[in-house]
Amino acid sequence: MFDETSYQDVDFRDAQIQEDSLCGLRFVRCQFDGADFSRIRLEGCRFENCQFHGTDFNGVEAVRCVFVNCSFLYANCFAAEFHDCKMTGTSFESATTTAIRIDRGDWRMTEMVEMDLSGEKINDINFSGASLRQCRFDKTVLRNCDFTGADIRGASFKGADLRSCTLDQLNLSLADFKGAKIDLTQAVAFAETFGVKVFP
Repeated sequence: MFDETSYQDVDFRDAQIQEDSLCGLRFVRCQFDGADFSRIRLEGCRFENCQFHGTDFNGVEAVRCVFVNCSFLYANCFAAEFHDCKMTGTSFESATTTAIRIDRGDWRMTEMVEMDLSGEKINDINFSGASLRQCRFDKTVLRNCDFTGADIRGASFKGADLRSCTLDQLNLSLADFKGAKIDLTQAVAFAETFGVKVFP
């Protein structure tokens, strides 16, 4: 189906992707609304300002891919995996993200409202400025993740391990951190948020 390595302003709506894997392809301002990507492996592919509205992304494995300013509105991303991907400015608004897995990568300014990442092990993700409203990180082990300036209104981090994560410029009172594991530096930030004075 894909005879070229780069596509711009191409309409792939409702396409049935037959390939088992796509490697090193570039798409700019392409439409994939209603297309079927289910269970495809994407490696080193780049998608810029592309639409995936209502797309079937079920079971997709994306490795070292770039999705910049893309929209997955109403897409089915059940059990999709994103490893070492750049997702800057991408929106998963109203998408089905059950059992989604993410590890390593740049997720700055992403729209991840109500995504459930409970019980996962997540390493080296930059969530700076991301919209994490109503997201669930219950009992999630987070290592070296950066939440600077993220919107965490209504998010749940119950029992999560946040040690080594950056929690700068957050309104910690807007999320549920009951039972979360934090380090000493983070403890000071929590104390200041709730008006507790810390003395040496």
